[in-house]
Amino acid sequence: MGDRSKSMRIGLFTDTYVPEVNGVVTVIKTMTRELRKKGHEVFVFCPSHPDRDDFWPGVYSFPSLKFAFYEGMRVAIPYNSSAFRLIPSVDIIHSHTPGSMGLMGLWASKLYHIPHVHTYHTLLVDYRRYLPRVIRPNRGMVKSISRLLCNRCDAIIAPSNQMKTELESYGITRPVYALPFGVDEEEFSHEIRWNVTTELNINTKDLLLYVGRFGPEKNLDFLLRSFRQLLTLRPGARLIVAGDGPQREFLKKYALTLGIAPFVTFAGCLQRRELVDLYKQSLFVFASKTETQGLVLEEAMMAGAAVVAIGIMGPRDIITSGKTGILVGEDENEFARACARLLQDGDERRRLGTAAREWARSQSSQVSTGRLLDIYSSCFSGSPS
Repeated sequence: MGDRSKSMRIGLFTDTYVPEVNGVVTVIKTMTRELRKKGHEVFVFCPSHPDRDDFWPGVYSFPSLKFAFYEGMRVAIPYNSSAFRLIPSVDIIHSHTPGSMGLMGLWASKLYHIPHVHTYHTLLVDYRRYLPRVIRPNRGMVKSISRLLCNRCDAIIAPSNQMKTELESYGITRPVYALPFGVDEEEFSHEIRWNVTTELNINTKDLLLYVGRFGPEKNLDFLLRSFRQLLTLRPGARLIVAGDGPQREFLKKYALTLGIAPFVTFAGCLQRRELVDLYKQSLFVFASKTETQGLVLEEAMMAGAAVVAIGIMGPRDIITSGKTGILVGEDENEFARACARLLQDGDERRRLGTAAREWARSQSSQVSTGRLLDIYSSCFSGSPS
């Protein structure tokens, strides 16, 4: 079964799925599509969601409850007779979260002797803040639990080399492969149709864009302070913040406090086509320090956008500073100056955007799927093919 040219039955286990919008869901949707294109059968096992019907082909929903401490996550109740009949027939299990569905994948892999791959999407030691202090584990405990989970799998996928090093430092002895799953090149190939000037009434070439979750781990308060500094250098600059999350109201009030609210547009969750067009018209800015990959960085780069980001964790793998984007330290003035330089120098901005797009093409979802199938094959053969 290790021959990747043969059709496999692949089970993807996840605690977050559509209609939630986040990097894990985007990867799973893209992975499903690309694996099916190559002739494999893919089944998604996930919690039910009140805003999603339970009749999607290939999707097996488990009754679930809302997870109180983290928006977008649900806790599955382990009962779905159709899923339990199907699971023993899958050739490989690929879990994407360490919650109830990830544990179900681990249970099934041991019970039915099915190879199990786990993608460690999230730097969990920095997400402890979402748990109340009375039940919050310390960093050492999170690392120990991660080690225990990962060492019961056949292979681990880290979304970046930085994350691979982090996981290996936990004492994980199973093979850890760095695989930042790319984005679909075709999705970014069309001409701009959704024009920011007419759609959002923003008429400036000094346009900055952030896309993602509004959570404390994304460091958006730093981004807003950096933008305040940028306005002293480029008064015509405007910032679009697209997405949603628990800090939405705090960030709106913070923009008011900083005196920059008239220059910041909170655009909410945009349609996919609108978002792709917006990437193409903006300088992309990213301040997260906990990103294991930074899928939105790859999306921006595939769109040909120049990027300014803090050079910590995933962005260090994705961006070669000065060649495919600009990496800076966590310093508001440095961040603002880098943005101002690219807004001022159109030639450099275009050069970085062109190089970024070429890099993203070399890491596309189609390329990533081939590498993923090699990792699956290693679970059967004992070594990467």
